[in-house]
Amino acid sequence: MKIWWTLVAANMRASMQYKWNFVLFTLLAAFVSVAEFLGLAVVLHAFGAIKGWSVWEIGYLYGLLMTCKYIYRGLASAVNNFEPYLVTGQLDQLLLRPLPVLLSLMTSRSRKVTGELLQSLAVLGVCIGVLLRDGQVSWWAVPQTMLAAATGTAIMFAVGLATAAWGFWLTRIDDLYVLTDNATTTACQYPLSLFPAWLQSILIFVIPFGFINYMPALYIVKGQWGAWILVLAAGVAAVSLTASLLLWRLGLTRYQSTGT
Repeated sequence: MKIWWTLVAANMRASMQYKWNFVLFTLLAAFVSVAEFLGLAVVLHAFGAIKGWSVWEIGYLYGLLMTCKYIYRGLASAVNNFEPYLVTGQLDQLLLRPLPVLLSLMTSRSRKVTGELLQSLAVLGVCIGVLLRDGQVSWWAVPQTMLAAATGTAIMFAVGLATAAWGFWLTRIDDLYVLTDNATTTACQYPLSLFPAWLQSILIFVIPFGFINYMPALYIVKGQWGAWILVLAAGVAAVSLTASLLLWRLGLTRYQSTGT
């Protein structure tokens, strides 16, 4: 962890060498994210509650999901863009380093997500504040949301790592990321109850993004089921992470380089 933090800090300092570029990029990224959420909020406001979910409850789903996404992207953006390492042979350089390959990969490229993360945290904070004001949730929702964010980030990382690991057999995996990351993230911005049963099953049992925000929110925000759902989400995160690490290790044994 000390080596990981040293390398991440070095990448952060490098990205901030051009200060105005860093500030402008952060502001523009936050603006784009705000515009995306405002478009969603306008539609929701026009319809009011959807399937029993208010604007603030759906905003909670959005804020929690995007917080997990940008923490994951900030910590391991190269995992989410692994295809170039396989196609161009960049992975060979990581194999030569006296570090675990996954650690080298996670620290080889850092994405600046400050603006997006601040925006998602702001949306999440405002929605929790409104729900607190209305008496719908208690202050226990804050630590419970922090727990959900931790387990959700682990689930998102596990799915991203599993997708990257499939690259050792498929090589070209950018389109697979569209399915396991982009499409599922877009779907989980809304309550899963909006979707047909077969899609709900995929988002809970196959690509378990439903455990990032929807399942915890059923207890934290809606007061349904019980606290055991948070424990279940943590269990799903642990199982997903273990399975993805095993798949990654197996994939590494199949890597044959590019011949360059």
